[in-house]
Order: sequence, then C-alpha cells, then structure tokens
Amino acid sequence: MRRAALAVLALALLAGCDGKVLVIESNTLWSGQVTGIGQIADSGSAEIDISDAPSSVCWTLTKRTSAGTLRAYLRDETWFGLGTEYDGDSTTSEPGGSVTGCNE
Repeated sequence: MRRAALAVLALALLAGCDGKVLVIESNTLWSGQVTGIGQIADSGSAEIDISDAPSSVCWTLTKRTSAGTLRAYLRDETWFGLGTEYDGDSTTSEPGGSVTGCNE
C-alpha cells in the first residue's frame, strides 16, 4: 500500500513540473518568431503557452509602431507553482525596437 501511494505521489509530482509561458507586455503592435512555435503577431499584452516547445526556447519580437513599449520574458513554473523562474527579460520603447531572449 505504501509503495502504491509513493508511486502515485511521484507521478503527480512529475506531471506538475511543467509550465512555460512567454509573457508579452505591450501597448503597441508587435510580431516575431519563437523557437518551436513559429511566427506570432498581436497587439497589446499576451501570454503564450509554450510548454510543448523544445526545452531551449528563444524569441525575437519587434514593435510595429514608433510609440509604445514592448517587454517579453519567459515564466517557467515548476513544482505545482511553488517555484517560478523568469528568463530572457527584455524591454524596448525605441521606434521599431526589438526584444530578444532565451530560457537558457
């Protein structure tokens, strides 16, 4: 009985160890490329689930306007949300500026 309970707990921990989200904070139009996802484009802020992307993820996003701010970073939630890492934080307010980042 104890082994079965430990096996279930181990499986639950492994299942709960994933959750990568590319967070984009913006008040302008933007577009770009994300490894394993491809081309993305939108306006304003967005959160893109990239849990199924390769373990090493990089992105380049470019503002499509001269005004506004664009910020992007990867939020990697692990262990049922008990641990969170932030990778590749980059911000621009330059006209047509770009942000790049990677999770490693």
